[in-house]
Formats: sequence, C-alpha cells, structure tokens
Amino acid sequence: MIQTTIARRYAKALFDLQDQTGIEPTAETLRLLAEAFADSKEFRALLVSPIFTRDQKTAVVSQLAARAGCPPVTERFLTYVVRKNRITQIREMSDAFTKLVSGARNRTAVAVSSARPLADRELATIRARLERVTRSTIDLAVHVDPQVIGGLEIRIGSTVYDGTIRGRLGRLRAKLANL
Repeated sequence: MIQTTIARRYAKALFDLQDQTGIEPTAETLRLLAEAFADSKEFRALLVSPIFTRDQKTAVVSQLAARAGCPPVTERFLTYVVRKNRITQIREMSDAFTKLVSGARNRTAVAVSSARPLADRELATIRARLERVTRSTIDLAVHVDPQVIGGLEIRIGSTVYDGTIRGRLGRLRAKLANL
C-alpha cells in the first residue's frame, strides 16, 4: 500500500512537469520500461543489483529513454528514480501515470468480459450507456471468457459490476449457505 502511494506521488510529479506534447511519449516510455523490467531478468538484475553503480544504472536507463524518444524531463525523472532506488516501482508509476493521463483527457478505461464475442451494435450500446453513466469517453477492452456462461462483467477501475450467470449463481450459493 505504501509503495503504491509512493508510486502515485512520483507519477503525479512527472505528470505535473509535462507539457502537452510530452505526455504520450512519456506514457509510452514508462509502459515500455515497466514491461522490460517485468519481462527481462537481465534488465531487472542490472537495475536492482548492488554490483552495478548508480551511474551505470542511470546511463542504461538514459540510453533506453533516449531511444524511446521520450522528452528530456522524463529522462531526468527516470534517472532520479534510479538514483532513489525506486525503479522497482516502475510498473506502479506507469499505471498511475496512465490513469492521470486518462483523467486529464476525461477518458475512462473499461474492461468487459462476456461468454461470446459481442456484435458491433452491442458494443456501441454498451459504450453509449457507459459514457452516459461515467460522463467521460470510454476506452473499451472486450475479453471473451467462456467461464462467464452468460451476461457481462464490467470493470471500471477497481469497481466490478457482475451481471454474469456465474456471478448470480455465486450470490445464490452464498445466500443458501447463510440459511
């Protein structure tokens, strides 16, 4: 919990330093670094190992940031994060930064799970209703999950609206268990 709070503070500071032209490249750079940190044992070992000096670590991160085409302020931010030994929280920082960008642009990420692929008309109806409810533009990610059986599961941030048959059966099971 504390780590997430710290990561949000770092992301907020970076967001406040950005101008409009640097927001997208910064978000992409953070995403790429977070993926590299999660996927590559060698990269992760380099950044957390005490064998390498902070100058060596910052040089690697600076080179990666420059290749990714991020703004200079983002490159300086990333070297600061490495120097403060907070690079292990790059995934949380990336997620928090993305949320800040979405909030500033009045966009909401929504994940929808269904048992079968949804038709374009159904997706348009879902998007329209969610935009009306959230009063923001919806970035819709649709996942087909055969375990859903029927209905929809909608995730908006950490809130889950479970209208699936599986969810209804689970709630019924819980009620019957309490009798």
